[in-house]
Amino acid sequence: MTQPDVSAASSEGSSARSAISHAGNSRGQVDLERASRSFGGGSIQLADLEEVDVRTVFQRDGDGFSGWLAGNLDKLARELGVSGLREVGRDIAVGSFTVDILAQTDKGRRVAVTNQLEASDHVHLGQVITFAAGLEVSAVIWITTRVGEEHRGVLDWLNQHGDDEVRFFGVELRLLRIGNSLPAAVFSVAAKPNDWQKVARQRQRVSSPFNSRMREF
Repeated sequence: MTQPDVSAASSEGSSARSAISHAGNSRGQVDLERASRSFGGGSIQLADLEEVDVRTVFQRDGDGFSGWLAGNLDKLARELGVSGLREVGRDIAVGSFTVDILAQTDKGRRVAVTNQLEASDHVHLGQVITFAAGLEVSAVIWITTRVGEEHRGVLDWLNQHGDDEVRFFGVELRLLRIGNSLPAAVFSVAAKPNDWQKVARQRQRVSSPFNSRMREF
């Protein structure tokens, strides 16, 4: 084979490789354009999260909510970091007030749950304290749509200065949904015991059972 023949063959091979490469790039560009169109021009589309008025799902006095909560106490327990909760009673009278749900942890600790499907107020704060004094419970959980700053401060004060037998939780309830989906309940803990401060106080006592009670709760 002569040198011109070799040069011609080499040129033809280069042209073929260039054509194949161009075709591959074109197919790749088409695939990218298709993918871009399927994602709305390159931007990912996300739905808006909408808040639902709790009182459009449950009545103002909480009718229906206690029943739903009794079957979903595991959701509340996870948010509180409690070792499970199960219902042991409902509408328990304490003086002139009524505890919505009386629950029990996996360790046998009893918990009073009171619902207020609106912003916290002084009347329900008084109920929380009454339940703590009138029932043998390890905790009182106050569920409301918004825990006011003054009520949050009282719960914090009770957790810091009260005895270690009863703990107080303030929990805010929200209902959220995406598009036309069913609303989902979201719990947010607004007030809870500050156990680090309790531990510091307990170190001044001899043979305190505080740590064992923490494990049991």
